[in-house]
Formats: sequence, C-alpha cells, structure tokens
Amino acid sequence: MTVLHVKGTRLAEQGISKPMVKPFLASLGFLFLLAMHYFQHNPGGAGLNLPFNAMSWIPFSFAIAFGLLEICRQRVWRYSRLTLVLFVCCLLLTIPVLFPQANSATALPRLIGLWAGFLFFVGLQQFAFSHKQRQRLLWLILLGVWLEAGFGWVQFLWLEPGNPIGYNTLENRPYGIFQQPNVMASFLATGLVLSAYLLARLPMYRGKWSWLQLILLLTPVVTLPILVVLSSRTGWLGAAVGVVLMIPYLRRFAAKAQWRMWLLMVVMGLSVSWQVNQHTGWAPKEERLSLISPRAMHIPQAVNMFLAKPLSGYGYGRFETSYVTQTAQWHHQDPSKPYGMPSLDHPHNELAYWAAEGGILPLLGLLLAAAAVFLKIRKARAGTQLALVGLFLPITLHTQLEYPFYHSLPHWVMFIILIYWVDNLTAKYYRRQVEYVLSIRGLVLILPVLTTGFMTTTLYSGHQLTQFETRQPANIDYLLKVNNPWAWQDRFEWDLHVTQLQVGIATANPALIQTYIAWARQKALIWPRPTLYQNLIAAYQHLGETALAEQVQQEARYLFPGQIFAPAAKAEPVTSGAVVLTAPPAVTD
Repeated sequence: MTVLHVKGTRLAEQGISKPMVKPFLASLGFLFLLAMHYFQHNPGGAGLNLPFNAMSWIPFSFAIAFGLLEICRQRVWRYSRLTLVLFVCCLLLTIPVLFPQANSATALPRLIGLWAGFLFFVGLQQFAFSHKQRQRLLWLILLGVWLEAGFGWVQFLWLEPGNPIGYNTLENRPYGIFQQPNVMASFLATGLVLSAYLLARLPMYRGKWSWLQLILLLTPVVTLPILVVLSSRTGWLGAAVGVVLMIPYLRRFAAKAQWRMWLLMVVMGLSVSWQVNQHTGWAPKEERLSLISPRAMHIPQAVNMFLAKPLSGYGYGRFETSYVTQTAQWHHQDPSKPYGMPSLDHPHNELAYWAAEGGILPLLGLLLAAAAVFLKIRKARAGTQLALVGLFLPITLHTQLEYPFYHSLPHWVMFIILIYWVDNLTAKYYRRQVEYVLSIRGLVLILPVLTTGFMTTTLYSGHQLTQFETRQPANIDYLLKVNNPWAWQDRFEWDLHVTQLQVGIATANPALIQTYIAWARQKALIWPRPTLYQNLIAAYQHLGETALAEQVQQEARYLFPGQIFAPAAKAEPVTSGAVVLTAPPAVTD
C-alpha cells in the first residue's frame, strides 16, 4: 500500500515526461512548408527586409522554445562534444563585439542569428528521435525544395509582364521566394543531393517502388531545369560536385535499380531543361559562362583588410565604412589598386567578412567549427563520408562566394539540421541535471511570444513603407503608421529624411533642409552611400553653403572614384519619381 500512499507526492518516483517531439516537428513543418514561402511586396535587400525571413522567424522561435522547454520538462540537458566545441566557437565569434571600435547595434542582428542557430542545435539534441522522425527532418527540407521548385516553374513559364508579384519576365531568372538567383540555386542544389542521400536510405521491398521513392526520383527532373535557367555558377558547381560525391554512396547502399534510375532521372532533368530552352528561346548570358566576377576584386580587398589589422579587425558592424575608406586610401596611394565597390556591406565571403571586422578570434572560431564538423564526418560509417560532404557542399560553397545566411533564414536552419544529422550519426551523448528550471522555463516561454510580436510588426511596417514608396503622390500617413522602425532603421530613416529634404527644397524651408544635413552627416559615418553624399551636396547648395557643398563633393569623389557627382553649384537631390527610386540599391550578383 506504500505505493498508493506516496503516489502524487514528492516521495513518489519521478517519471520522465513524454517528449515534445510532435510540436517540435510541427514547428519545423510550418517553417519549411508554409512560412518560408510567404510573399509580400518589398524593395529587396537581405535579412528582415525580405518578408519570408520575418515570417520564418516565427516558427523557428517556436522550434527553439520547444527544444529548450524539453530540457526544463526532463530536468536533463543532453549534449555531445560537438555541442561544447560549437559553444566555444560562438563565444569566439561574439567576443569582438566588446572591442571599443565595434558598432554593437549594427552587429546585434547577426549575433542573434548566430546564437539562435546554436540554441536550435541544442534543442535538436534534446529529443531521442526515432529513425522515421530523424528522416522526417530531411524530408521537410526536401518538400520545401519541391515547393520552391514549383514556384520557380511558375515564374519561368507562366508569369506575364505586369504580374502581381513583380517578377521580371525579361531577365527571367526564376528566383522563387528568395529574390536572389544564387540563393535559390544553392537551395535547389541541396535538395538535389539530398534526394540521392534519402534514396539510398530507403530500401526496396521485393523490388516494388513506393511513392516516397517516386518523389526522390523525380526531384532531379523538377530541380535541374530550374538550376540550369537560373544561370548561377555557384549553383551549377555545387550541384555538379554534389552529384559526383553522391554516386559512390548510391552504388554502395542503394539497390542497383535505385541508383541507376536516379542517374537516369538526372539525365532526364538535363534533357527537360534542353527541351524547355528550345521552346522558350532561353540561353545563358555570356557573362554567366565566364569566370570573371567582381568577387575577384572585393574578396582579396577584404583579405587585405584582415592582414592590415589581424588582431582586432576594423570593428563589428563597420565593414562597409572601413571597406570604402580603406580601399579609397589604397587606391589614392597607388592608382593601380582598385577602389572599392559602393554599397558593399559584405565581401561575399563569410571567412573574410568575420576576419576583416573582428580579426583573428572569429576566424579561429569559424575554422574550429568547420574542423569539428569535418572530424565528425570522418568518424561516420565507411562509404558515407563523401555523401555527407556532398550534403554540405552547395551551401558551404555558397558562403565562400556570397552570403546566403543573411539572405535566407531557411538556409541557416537547413545548415544546422545537417550539422545535427552528422553529429547524431556518431555522437556519444552526455547528460547533466538542470537546476533553476522555473526561471529557465519562464524565459523559454516568452521567447516565441516576443519573436512573434516583433516579426508581425516588422511585416506590417514593411508593408506601410512599401506603400509609401510606391504610391504617387507620396503619402506621409504611411510613414506615421510604421510601428516597428527598429527593424527598418535604414530604410525608414531614408524615407523620412529624404522626404524632409524634398519638402524643404520645394517650400524653401531651411529648417527641414538642415534636419536632413544633421542626419546625413551622422549617417555617413556608418552608412556611406553615393546617393547620400549627392543629396547632402544638394542640401548645402540650396542653403547657399557652397564651400561646404564643395567639401562634401571632394570627400565623395575621394571615397567613390568611380561615381560621378554633380558640381556643387548645380547639385540637385535625387528625387526622380517615388522615394523608393532614391534608395540605395541592394548589392546583388
């Protein structure tokens, strides 16, 4: 009777709560099947400037919360050696934000994404997934690839000029929801190699094909034609090398009929792309077939910046300012050296970016993380190592030629899942009891609430800014409705102050012009753009401050030798059409 008397009291044996696997997988399913495909009109850019990223953060925050909540419910933290190594790497990547030259406000979003990825990895480790549940993580990625490929087909074949989503049918590079062809290409290339990997892990029973195998076999046919017309050299290389790395894995672990059929589907996918191109008249532009790229200039420039300050770097959040001023200095000292590209806020190489801003510490952190994952791959079962490398290749290659993690949160989530997959194949998990559960649980529960509120207001504010920038005549009421200016700081400030400048010039109101000058002089310290300088020259000219206008013009010509700035005496603000036309263009390749 003792058992009956103590049941429900503190004397009773503590059981293990049922894991929250289903809510966790449901949040990831919502991300890959719904949230990441969300469309809302926008002027382009990266990060939260792209609405699908803001929408994707909502289920991502729930996935992190469910993973951390599992620690609180079980009162046990499961971790592996890789967890500790990645924690040290994140610390190394974070320490430079404390340096005096760092602009912590500008660097904060990047660091939030970094630590969110680490917490997501920790959350993944808390669940003892069954074999089917682990496979489901990869299947969710693949289904997301299918949906984006379908979106790409619609863009390439069926959309007409003047379509509701503003897709450019003349250039006709079907970028899906990502709005950047290379990001779409690395996403599809990952799905292509993932289909081969999953096919080898899906056995055939009595020689019969299942509908799951059919999806995997059709993936090359669906993705390869879009990869071809995207004309992304990054995507082409990632897909080609990834397929080659998958072939030994298929031959060893898949049935002969499976791997032969998958390779046949690859050939069929290329044939379909040729047939589609014949009917549509599409042909790759000459520059897409060339190896010449601006990366050959600005990546070495970023490396030279690191070599100039290898210990401290130029400061987190100050790459664009430091890049413009440093390359201008090098160019004027030696005209044979190229000057910098305007509006370049990332050198299109992740290693060079962190190293130039933070010095040796973040570079060591990135290299240590890469080495740790590579060693995990080496410990995997014989014959699987090349395939695991193939899974990472499209995205990893992309990070060295561009910045996919800033363009696309789904890429970051997908990358973390692949790291977890490799770790789970070989890891020995350790357990540690967790105290102060109530305090941790309170923080965990508030995380998705705060994230959902912030991202919802981000989407609403972005809509209002787009309405303001695209409506004629411009209506200031849209700016007044922006309820989250922090997420849109650069764009919101630009719209507000350029409008003040326009009104000030039109009404001969020197106070409004002076307000723009005060803002522009401070903004140029952290956000130097040619258009900002051109408008500043015009502002001084309209106030009759010719000497100051000429001084700004000289500085602008020094920083941007390749740009043409109107003479100070004839300067006018860039105010053609809607305000959106005066905004600095996003850097794309």
